[in-house]
Amino acid sequence: MKKIYTFILALTYVMALAQAPTTCSLDPAFLATNNAGIWPDSATNFIQGTVGLPYGQNITVRVPHDTVQSSITICFNRIELSTPTAFTNFNLPPGLNLLAGTTVTTAAGVYKFPGNASSCAVISGTPTTAGTYTLQFKVQPYLSPSPFGPCPATPNYNNGSASISPATTLSYYIIQINPAVGIKEEVTSRSLNVSNVPNPFTAKTTIKFNVKDEASAKICVYNLLGDKIFEDKIKTTYGDNSYELDGSNWSNGMYLYTIQYKNFSETKRMVLTANR
Repeated sequence: MKKIYTFILALTYVMALAQAPTTCSLDPAFLATNNAGIWPDSATNFIQGTVGLPYGQNITVRVPHDTVQSSITICFNRIELSTPTAFTNFNLPPGLNLLAGTTVTTAAGVYKFPGNASSCAVISGTPTTAGTYTLQFKVQPYLSPSPFGPCPATPNYNNGSASISPATTLSYYIIQINPAVGIKEEVTSRSLNVSNVPNPFTAKTTIKFNVKDEASAKICVYNLLGDKIFEDKIKTTYGDNSYELDGSNWSNGMYLYTIQYKNFSETKRMVLTANR
């Protein structure tokens, strides 16, 4: 087990050259609930990262259409997200940044999420410093009263008045950045052209690899502690092979998977997001 683990650690270092995601996606499971708010929620929280390895955490924000106060309908124009005065860059781990989706307007460090809409953002980059970081988000809704009828389906995102003074600060999201993994052995392997699509993925991903014979192959998945959490054996065919991996019962985070074929093996990184 120690040899396998150190093999994985070494390949993890090599895979640090991969790029972190720069685009975001909406969480379909959260949208299906029709709930307003932010996903992941405070109970699920954000995935952990590792120094020197690309990080990606998708965030879905669903701003409601309206609310009723004292029998008056109040329309949501937008919700603004910014960094509290006492902090820098939302107190994100060094090396990470918040990137907005296409429906979000950004200016001078303020992220504007439109009302009656679902938008996304992604925390992305390569962390440089280990530690536990409590993120800080200043949240300010902008509202407009609608005393004589329903709110428009598409609100004017630039209108509205700040509804909270002072703005609310969310300080319950945490990102744990683990120290960089070490390299204890030099790794050599014959390339099997291993990849998985999509990556990052939600629930399921397809592992692809290429071999030159019909034989047995073993697929193993490890967490970053080196614990093997999944194993399966398959019969290969000459040329391209594929295997659908179901991670719907796993926690969000980074995993390493290995294809073992005859006397060769190859390990790659994958990131699971948006699971509950």
